[in-house]
Amino acid sequence: MKVRIAGVVLVALALAVAVPAVAHAGPLKQFRHALAQRINHYRAVHGRHSLRVKIHLRQAAQAHSGDMAKHHMLSHSASTGASWITRIRYWGYRGTYIGEDLAAGSMTAKGVMRMWRASPEHNANLLSGHYRSVGLGVARGSWGGSAGVYVTADFGGRG
Repeated sequence: MKVRIAGVVLVALALAVAVPAVAHAGPLKQFRHALAQRINHYRAVHGRHSLRVKIHLRQAAQAHSGDMAKHHMLSHSASTGASWITRIRYWGYRGTYIGEDLAAGSMTAKGVMRMWRASPEHNANLLSGHYRSVGLGVARGSWGGSAGVYVTADFGGRG
């Protein structure tokens, strides 16, 4: 099976005002839920179908957000050096199309979406018609010396 990979770009965000992650992001489950709603609303406004949360993508995304938070890094590669494609496949996702968006810093789900929409590469992932599923991972950590969150969105679709 030929794998088609969407282009991704790493964008690190460090906001000027540092707010503690507990007060800023709220519970991580609510953060993930709010981000999923914002992604699907944005897609609907642009005539795209909603994405379903896929457990394999969610596991891959959550594991990566936790790894980035633990090692204070923002990278599509794992701390072990494994590529993001290898990581997503490790967690069992076998779709033809895959893509990934990342963010880190002291931000809300609204702030993450604002940043991703402003980046052509991230925006392309958000609006790709190839994707049918998404998995979101959010972990607390420190970024740039301040408390914040590490966010991973793994996208997938069958060809």
